[in-house]
Amino acid sequence: MRTAAVAALVLGLGLAGCAERWSYTKPGVTPSRLDQDLASCARQADRPYSFGLSHSARADQEKLNQCMERKGYTARRDE
Repeated sequence: MRTAAVAALVLGLGLAGCAERWSYTKPGVTPSRLDQDLASCARQADRPYSFGLSHSARADQEKLNQCMERKGYTARRDE
């Protein structure tokens, strides 16, 4: 059930970003670890903004990418 919720969150971020698709690569990472890291970063990226700033899907995607890069992944927009 948790996996479905994480998948829905990641899918929602992807759809909200004008259907941009991203790939994250990191040498030696297992699919399970990638899923865990992506879920963690997706939760962080989806946090509401402080001080009344508007919520933006693009900003969420940028936060997600930055988080994944901090974990050692390379973020790449799919063509």
